[in-house]
Amino acid sequence: MNLAEAEYSSKNLDHLGIVAEVCREIGLVEEIDRALGVDPRQKVTCGEAVVAMVLNALGFVDRPLYLFPEFLETKPVEILIRAGLNVEDFNDDVLGRTLDKLYRASPESIFMRIVAKAYKGYGGRFFHNDTTSMSLQGDYEHEEGDLDAVPLEITYGYSKDGRPDLKQFIISLVMDGDLPVFIQVLNGNASDKNHFREIVKRYGSSLREMWGEDRIWVWDSAFYSERNVEEISGSYRWITRVPETLSKAKEVMEKLDGKMLRKTSIAGYQLISTIVEYGGVKQRWIVVFSEKAFARERVALEKRIEKERAKAEKELWHASHQPFHSREDGLHALRATEKGWKFHHVAGLEFEERRKKNGEGRGRPKTGEDLEHVYYSKASCVADEPAIEKELLRRGKFIVASNELDSEKLSDEETLTAYKEQQYAERGFRFLKDPLFFAHSMFLKNEGRIIALVMIMGLALMIYSLAEHKLRAALAETGETLPDQRNKPTKSPTIRRVFQVFEGITVLYIGSKKVKILNIKPLPAKILSLLGSEYTRVYDCG
Repeated sequence: MNLAEAEYSSKNLDHLGIVAEVCREIGLVEEIDRALGVDPRQKVTCGEAVVAMVLNALGFVDRPLYLFPEFLETKPVEILIRAGLNVEDFNDDVLGRTLDKLYRASPESIFMRIVAKAYKGYGGRFFHNDTTSMSLQGDYEHEEGDLDAVPLEITYGYSKDGRPDLKQFIISLVMDGDLPVFIQVLNGNASDKNHFREIVKRYGSSLREMWGEDRIWVWDSAFYSERNVEEISGSYRWITRVPETLSKAKEVMEKLDGKMLRKTSIAGYQLISTIVEYGGVKQRWIVVFSEKAFARERVALEKRIEKERAKAEKELWHASHQPFHSREDGLHALRATEKGWKFHHVAGLEFEERRKKNGEGRGRPKTGEDLEHVYYSKASCVADEPAIEKELLRRGKFIVASNELDSEKLSDEETLTAYKEQQYAERGFRFLKDPLFFAHSMFLKNEGRIIALVMIMGLALMIYSLAEHKLRAALAETGETLPDQRNKPTKSPTIRRVFQVFEGITVLYIGSKKVKILNIKPLPAKILSLLGSEYTRVYDCG
C-alpha cells in the first residue's frame, strides 16, 4: 500500500444526515443549552451531547451508551454535529454530566417546551395517554450520591412485558396523533388508575396552555373509576373505554336491542349512544358493535362451549358409576355438578335401582343377607341455548364513554375514532422498545440518569415522527410517490423505510479533508429534494 492509498478513509453518513438536519431545524442544541446553560470550559455543550445521543438512538445499531465512542468513530461528526469536534470529545463523563443536568432541570418541562416549538402547525384534537413497563436486568439498588433524592423506585410491579421476575420502571407517554407531546418516568409499581388522574392534575394546565383549550384526553379502561371521573370531569374532557365488568355496563349491554344499533361511516362498526350517570357525572356512553370483533369472539366462544361439553360429558360418565343412597342424593349431586357449567344443563335424567351387599366381602349375597338399595344415574348434557344466545349478544360489543354530552361538538363516530386512535401511544411504545433502539442503554445504575435518558428517547421519537411528517407533507404537496418495500408506489412511506434507502452512503476523506459523499443514488436524491435544500446541502448533492 502506497502513501496516497493510506491517506484515504471513509465514514458512514447513511440516514443520519436527515436526523441531524431535523435537529437543526427545530433548534434542539439551542433549546437544550438555553435550559441547562453553557459552561465555557466544556468543548461539547449539553445540547450537542443530546444531539449525539439522539443520533445514537436513531442509528439503529443497538449500541449502549458505554460504546458511544465506538458508534461515533465511524460517523462524520463535523457534518452531523459541528466542525471542530472529535470522537474523543464525547466521552462517558460528558454524557453522564449532561444526563445529570437534564434530570435536575426537570426533563418533563424541557421536553414539553421543545415539542411545543418544534411542531409549529402540526397537531390534532386529542391527547392519547398510556403507559408501558421497561424491565431491567440486574439488582438496580438505589445508589446514594448527588442524586439521592431522585423520586424513582425501580422495583417489581405489574409487568406489561410479561416479565414479573424483573424489576422495572414505567414510562408514561402522551401522543398527539403520532407526535409525542409528553413523556415521564414512573415507579415500577405505579398504578395506571392513579397515574391517569395525577398526570392531568399536575401537567394538564401546562399542556393546555401549549396546545389549546379544546384538547380531549383519551385513555383505556384503567382510567375509568368513580374517583377519576369525579375529579377530572370538572376541568377536562375525556374519552375512555368502560370496563365490561362494571355492573352498570352489564346492565346496559343486556338491555340493548341489536336492532337499535345504527351503521356508521366507519366500515364494520355499528353504534348507539345513551346518557348515564357514574361517579356523580353525567356522560355519554356509546355502545359499539364491531363485526370483526364479533366474528373473532364467536369462534372463541364456540371453542369454549365445546370444551365445556367435553368436560360435562366426562363428569356425567363418572357420576353414572357412583352409587347414591337415594334418588334425592343423586339429584342433588348432579345439580351441584351442573352449577359448574355455563352453557349446558342436565337432560334425560333417570335413576336405576340396584341392590348390593350391605356388609364386607365379595361374592354373591347369602340367603337372608341384608341388601342395600342404591341408585345409579343415567343422564346426558344438552346445550343451554338461552344462555348461549345471551352470551353471544354480548360478543363484539364494547362501551366508549365521554363527558362531552354535546354530539355537535363531539359526535359518536368521532368519539369512537378517537378511542381507536389510542394505538398511537402503542406505536410510540413499540418504537421505544424496538430492539434496534437504545433501550438496552438502561444499564445505568443512577435513577436520575435513567429519567433523563427516557426524555432523550422521547426526543428521538419526536425527531423520527417529524421527519416522517415532513416527507409525507412534501409528497402530498407535489403529488409524488416513493416505492415501498414491495416496490409499490406510496404517498405515505414510513421513515424507517426511507432510512433503509440511505444505507451505504459514505463520506470520502483524504487525510482529514472531506472530498466527496459517495453512493447517493437517484431515490435518495429524490427524497432529499422533497425534504428541501438544507437536506440536500447536508449530503452535498445539490
